[in-house]
Amino acid sequence: MHRQIWATDADGIDFPAAAQVFRIRRDVFDPSGQRISKEIVYGITSLAEATAEAIGRRTVRVRHHWGIENKIHWVRDVVFAEDHQNAYLGAAAHGMALFRNLAIGLIRLAGHTQIKRTVERLAADRTRILPLLAASHP
Repeated sequence: MHRQIWATDADGIDFPAAAQVFRIRRDVFDPSGQRISKEIVYGITSLAEATAEAIGRRTVRVRHHWGIENKIHWVRDVVFAEDHQNAYLGAAAHGMALFRNLAIGLIRLAGHTQIKRTVERLAADRTRILPLLAASHP
């Protein structure tokens, strides 16, 4: 992969705390050197006088954040349909999020990486939960 980053002042940009705008171009090549894909991303940052290197380091942190987003929040939304839940009274929403996180954690402790597939198997046969719970115990 080859990545190029350009940054410039955000003069005239009507966005709160915008100091600079940037453009990242990512080219992915196959082993023979043939370009497979090209992606261009535009962004706004509050970093004043940020160099391309500083923005590059920052995008690594953003990718790390999205890794967490995909690992937890995406699973809760897609597998457990959290955005469609109706528990809004009192602490019910927080309690349900706690139970979802507990279920995801137990499944991962048992060594499963395909959370959706595991949940579907448990829903089809509830007796499979006992071996899963036993496997997640240290």
